[in-house]
Amino acid sequence: MSSTCQDRIMRAPAHHVKATLAFLCKDSEVKEAALAHLDALAKMDKAAAEAPGNKRKAAGELAVCVQCETPFYKDENHPGACSYHSGEMEVDDDNDFWADHDENIHGTIDSDWARKEYPEGFTWSCCEKNADGAPGCTTGRHEADPQKAWKDGSEDEEA
Repeated sequence: MSSTCQDRIMRAPAHHVKATLAFLCKDSEVKEAALAHLDALAKMDKAAAEAPGNKRKAAGELAVCVQCETPFYKDENHPGACSYHSGEMEVDDDNDFWADHDENIHGTIDSDWARKEYPEGFTWSCCEKNADGAPGCTTGRHEADPQKAWKDGSEDEEA
C-alpha cells in the first residue's frame, strides 16, 4: 500500500473507512480476507483481555507480520511467535491429484488461482510438506511490515 493511500486511510473518519470497507467487501475475495483479518484481531483482543494480570497497553503498536501475514502487538513479539514457510508452493507431481486435470479445460495448474483453490495439489519447497494446512516449518519472531503498522489504530508508524 502506498504511503499516500495509507495516510488517507489513517486520517479518514471511522465511518468513512467502515463504509469503504463494506463497499469493497462486495468482492468475495476481499470479503473473505477482511473477515479473516477481523477474526484474527478479535481473537488477539480476547486473549489479551482474558490473560490474568495482563492488561493491554493503551498505545500498543499493532503490526502485520510479513512472514505469516498475522497481526500482532509489537510489545508481545517473542521468539517462536511466528510460524511460516520460507519456500514456495510447488506443483506436487508425485501424487495423482492432478491426474485428471486438463489445463486446456480446467485452467493452468501452476497459477495463483490453483494454489488458492487446490492447496492439496502443491507442496512447500522448504520442507516438502503438503501445502494443504501444513504448519509453518520455520519459527521465529514476527517481522513487521512498515506499510501495515499502526499505533493505537489511528496513526501511521514511521519506519
